[in-house]
Amino acid sequence: MEYMLLAVSGMSPQIITETLYGIYRKDPTKYPSRIEVITTGEGRERLVKNLLGDDNPLTRLQQDYQLPPLIFTLADIKVPYSDDGLPLEDVRSEREQEIITDFITRHVRTLTADPDLAIHASLAGGRKTMGFALGYAMSLFGRPQDCLSHVLVSEPYERVPDFYYPTPIPVWRADAKKEGQHDLSQAEVTLATIPLVLMREEMPTDLIHRDELSYTQTVERINRANALTFECASVTLDFDHMSLWCNDIEIPLKPDCFAFYSWLAQDSKENPGEGIDAPREGMTERELDGRLAAFFRAAIHPSIKIDVKGSLGDLFEEATDAVSRMNQREEEHFNAAGIPSDKRIYRNRWLLQDNGTTQFLYAKHSSQDLATLLKNHKNLWVRLHKDTNEALTHALGLRLARYYQIVTVSSIKEEGQRTSYEFKGLKLLPHQIHFK
Repeated sequence: MEYMLLAVSGMSPQIITETLYGIYRKDPTKYPSRIEVITTGEGRERLVKNLLGDDNPLTRLQQDYQLPPLIFTLADIKVPYSDDGLPLEDVRSEREQEIITDFITRHVRTLTADPDLAIHASLAGGRKTMGFALGYAMSLFGRPQDCLSHVLVSEPYERVPDFYYPTPIPVWRADAKKEGQHDLSQAEVTLATIPLVLMREEMPTDLIHRDELSYTQTVERINRANALTFECASVTLDFDHMSLWCNDIEIPLKPDCFAFYSWLAQDSKENPGEGIDAPREGMTERELDGRLAAFFRAAIHPSIKIDVKGSLGDLFEEATDAVSRMNQREEEHFNAAGIPSDKRIYRNRWLLQDNGTTQFLYAKHSSQDLATLLKNHKNLWVRLHKDTNEALTHALGLRLARYYQIVTVSSIKEEGQRTSYEFKGLKLLPHQIHFK
């Protein structure tokens, strides 16, 4: 595991050496091998002057305590750009605050994508806005190996301009008002660990990996999840694009997952609280074919009339045509948006591949026994249930996804039966399930 110090800094670069000293004293095994500092244009000038020059305090700290090698270069000083394309000089306006908070949020997200990196984040320096943004970003994206701290320096050393860390031998320096001399070796530096409320597991995966991620978007998504209830949660199934709209958040699904969700959503709207059970022992070939027909039919908007007397193969063709129309619309969208071919991400371009695998689900066209047919249906059910719920979690995060996922809505335990039969569906209120 590699350890790094991530800090925000304004006009007081001393917090870097103070924090490093605090880490060394508290747990030298976690002493960082590199530093990154987020600051402003003015802050960068101060850091370069004080910590990157000849015989600088950072080098002296390393030498005085014989600390492990530490990488800190000009490239490790991170400054966001303002709207005019120039480095952000300071944080004085609301817009400048938005720029720095978005920059901190994106940078923390990027760093935490490396599982082999442990981040020690220090919010001791910089504007209060910067410290708050760093702390909040660490809560959103931090992992168990990461930590957050503040550094405390005993009186009167906060007022001694030349104090960077407690020296191993007496070194006397004057305070800012030149009212007295103080021995730097007598200073006490306390590294105060701030507990992190880790929220990463509740964050939508696609939001974590989104390059244009902003602080405002992140907070809005978290607040939306906190405010939602089953009474106000709603879902709209968009059959033209095979997407779900979960309270204004669009989630494109693979066609097979969309059909599966549509099947259970339609049942939940018509028969709330009842649900559909997984394929199980005792089901006949006719029942399994009926379930497969319902799955195929669910890929098509319920208002469209379908010949119910047609074969499973005919119904499959109808569903496949619906998928083809969705694919065509998706291609038209990519073309209209001017998205390059190598940047286009397609969903599966079929409902179920029309090959031997599909035929294994047809009772009338299969030479297999009922047990094998049932096993194939069970495998399909388990996969679609898993893939659909994972797609919702990926897009919404754990907390928000739970309102829309396919869950157990009822169960029955027959006499002599060890386990209950679980029936799956949506817990949304029937009038909050819509089709378009």
